[in-house]
Amino acid sequence: MEKNERLLIYPYDMEFTPVLRHRSLLTEYDISCLVSPNGWGFTGKDAGIADRGPDIGITVSSDFEKALDLCDTVMIVESHLPFDFEKYIFKKIISAVKSKKNIICSLSLNKEAIEKISSMCNCEGVYFKYFDGNQSFLSEDIVIEDESIEEIDIPVILTVGIDEKTNKFEIQLALRDKIQKSGYKISQIGTRPYCEMLGFHPFPSFMYGNEISDVNKVLMFNRYIKNIEKTEEPDVIIIGVPGGVMPYNRMITNKFGLLAFEVSQAVIPDVVIASLLYEDCKPEGFDEYTNLFKYKLGFEVDFFNISNMQFDWLKANEEYVKSYISLDYKFIDEKKEKYISNKIPVLNILNKDDSNRMADQTIDKLIGYADVQIV
Repeated sequence: MEKNERLLIYPYDMEFTPVLRHRSLLTEYDISCLVSPNGWGFTGKDAGIADRGPDIGITVSSDFEKALDLCDTVMIVESHLPFDFEKYIFKKIISAVKSKKNIICSLSLNKEAIEKISSMCNCEGVYFKYFDGNQSFLSEDIVIEDESIEEIDIPVILTVGIDEKTNKFEIQLALRDKIQKSGYKISQIGTRPYCEMLGFHPFPSFMYGNEISDVNKVLMFNRYIKNIEKTEEPDVIIIGVPGGVMPYNRMITNKFGLLAFEVSQAVIPDVVIASLLYEDCKPEGFDEYTNLFKYKLGFEVDFFNISNMQFDWLKANEEYVKSYISLDYKFIDEKKEKYISNKIPVLNILNKDDSNRMADQTIDKLIGYADVQIV
C-alpha cells in the first residue's frame, strides 16, 4: 500500500520511539517530522536519544509551526512527561486545524475536548481520528453463562512485563516486523490505543473498567481471542499485556498485577517473553523470576528481556511515586553478559542481534507446530 499521508508527531518522547524503529509497519503513513517542547532536551538530536537506544535517522525539532508545512496530519501522542493539555496541546491542535491539517489523537480526552476538536475539524474540512482503545470484535454487554475456557487452536505469543516501562511495545513490534517478513500471518493485540495504525488491535477496553466482573473479564478475553482466531485465521497471535505483574510494596501496587493474571487465565501461551526493569541482580536471581512467572501466572518463560529502565527506589520511598531512570542500551549489553550461561536466554531488545535472536528462536518454536503454515 502506498503511503500517502505525512505525519507530524507531537509531543515526541520515548513513548513513540518503538513506532519509529518499526515505522515500515505504518502502511498508510510516512513520519515526516517529530516535534518536542523546548526544554525536553531532544531538539536538534537524533530521535533515538528519547529512549537512549540506537540512532534512528530522524532529527527532532521544537518548531511546531514550521513543521506544519511538512505534514498532512498532526498526531497527538501520549508522553511520559507531565504537561498541561490546554497550554501545550490544545493550542497546537487549534493551530494545526487552522492550517488545514488532519488530527489524530491517542491521548485520553474528555467528552468536551472531543466535541470541540471534532467541531473545529468539521468547520475546516479536515478529519479527526480519536483512538480510545475500543474494540469491535466482542460486544461488551455479552452474557457468558458457560464458565469454561475455549481452547485457542493456533500458537499464542505473550509479552508481559514486571512493570510498565519495560520495552514491551518494542518487543511486540520487533516480533511483528520479523515474523511477518518471514511469511506468517499474524493477528495481534497491542498495548497502545493506536495499534490500529500498525495493522493490529489495541488491548480491549472492557478489560480496564469496573463494570464487568473479574470472572467475566477472563471469559470475555478468552472469547475475544477466539473470535479473532475464527475471523482472521492467522498463523500466530501475539498478545501484549499492559502494566506489571505484581505489587512492589503496599504503596506501589501495579494494580496488583490483576490484568496480567486475568490474561494468563484466559489463554495458554506457547511462547512467553518476560521483560524486566534493570537491576544489578546475580545470575541466580533469574531463577526467582522464573518461579514468579510460573507460580503467579502459570507459565514457563522462554525469553527474558532486560529493559534499559531502572526503577527509582529513592524517589519512590521519599515521594511514594513511580519514577524511572533511563539507561544507555549499550550499558544493558555490558551487564547482560554475566547472564550468558542462564538456561533461559537473557536479551536486550534494543540490540539488533538480540532482537533477531528472539524472533528467530520464536519462529523455530512455531515451526514445531504442525498446523502452522507459511502463506
